[in-house]
Amino acid sequence: MSRPDLDSVSALTPTRDVAEVRLQAAERGAEDMLVAVVDGVVGAVSVRWQHGCDTPNPWLYGLAVLAPARRHGIGRALVAAAEAACTARGVHTISLDVDTDNLGAIAFYRKLGYESVRPHEHRWRSFDPRTGAVTGEGTASTWIMRADLGRRAVTSSRRP
Repeated sequence: MSRPDLDSVSALTPTRDVAEVRLQAAERGAEDMLVAVVDGVVGAVSVRWQHGCDTPNPWLYGLAVLAPARRHGIGRALVAAAEAACTARGVHTISLDVDTDNLGAIAFYRKLGYESVRPHEHRWRSFDPRTGAVTGEGTASTWIMRADLGRRAVTSSRRP
């Protein structure tokens, strides 16, 4: 990914370092970062293949769409692309966690077929992408939400 691309993705993450760490993880194959491009990068989401919040399921995280591009189906398309990546790997369940007070995100994921399965104390760490040093850490109260992609495939294959 070129520096201008990194700049575009950085606009979708809390800091440039977060964007770099996510891109490095994608380069190592630990996760996939999917981006939406409409006259430039307007959205992104990542799928971590191992060590997510709801093992052994892949973890969907970091969904973000630039404000001017919201409410046009981009977030929905990014989630669908992440789910397709799971299905392509033979994975039939995907999980995510969402802050308990983020009612808009909870409603969004429910509309996409995700169900709240349990509360979770999400432990997070920030890393310096150059040295790997921990630069911050903490916890957040979240809900684990899960989607059964296998059930969706069966349901959609029955439609005329």
